[in-house]
Amino acid sequence: MKLSTVRKVSLATASLLALSALAACSSSGGSEIGGSGAESGKIRLAINTTVASLPAVVADEYGYFEDEGLIVEMSTVADISKVPPTLGKQYDIGFGVQPMLIFAASKGIDIVMVSGNAITSEEKPEYLIMARPDAGINGPEDFAGKTLGSPTLNGNIHTGTLYWLQQNGVDLNSVNSLQVPTPTMVDQLKAGLIDAAEMQQPFIEMARQAGMVEAGYALGAVSDPTAMSSWQSARSWADANPETIKKYRGALDKAIQWITDNDSKARELLSDFTGLDRAVIGDAPLSTFSTEMSVDSVKQWDAPMRAVTSFDANLDYSTLIVQ
Repeated sequence: MKLSTVRKVSLATASLLALSALAACSSSGGSEIGGSGAESGKIRLAINTTVASLPAVVADEYGYFEDEGLIVEMSTVADISKVPPTLGKQYDIGFGVQPMLIFAASKGIDIVMVSGNAITSEEKPEYLIMARPDAGINGPEDFAGKTLGSPTLNGNIHTGTLYWLQQNGVDLNSVNSLQVPTPTMVDQLKAGLIDAAEMQQPFIEMARQAGMVEAGYALGAVSDPTAMSSWQSARSWADANPETIKKYRGALDKAIQWITDNDSKARELLSDFTGLDRAVIGDAPLSTFSTEMSVDSVKQWDAPMRAVTSFDANLDYSTLIVQ
């Protein structure tokens, strides 16, 4: 399988705020690694090992990139906060989340969104807060004094959750937030080490099977639907490669349709790609994907970031979307 050719890149874990220091490196005139120059149809692509990268994996595995005349070199990156400063240097297109795009742009990294990706909604939630049944958590007002597990304290899920709590009158200082690896959340809930956790599929179904209860859909406070991730590039690369971007999105559109039409095979591929046991993935809903972009898909994160993070820059969000 082509998955065996994916080059894995080991990057040390760092917080999203590390982008502040890395921004200086991105504007220091460092040499590009294998720069594209005139459009060649070549893309050095940074993905991560979650369901959100599934369309790119499918496009590679089933030849949709090749069908579009693209030559794509995929690398997996564990810490996506490291991706923005490398765009236009080590990578051409990278997986990212909208708050990271905003924060990077505010720190002087000239970055743009070239394609939409994963979306969540209250009708089809890909992310829920699951709680121990004895934790006494039935809604946001019950989180005061509780311990909340999060996959990352600087990511979009936690930003959305904190905003949801704040909007419902919860003093954020009364909530103990802990970074907890998603695969261990159910065990930590069982052991009573955390009271609730920000979870995504397929782990939500695992939590339900273990007797955990739904404590809220926090991301509705951001927007409904909520744009959760996207594909991003350096502006200079995007300006020089409009046809390559069009072909990239075309390949993703074909992959998204394949995922829709081949649910079982998509789950098998997801298992191979992420290393999750097929039984763990089960029949949990897969993410909703779309390559569509809009200014609102970025701007919807402005208010939450201002409310619960250090972000305070003034940005023209229309400039962060490839036109």
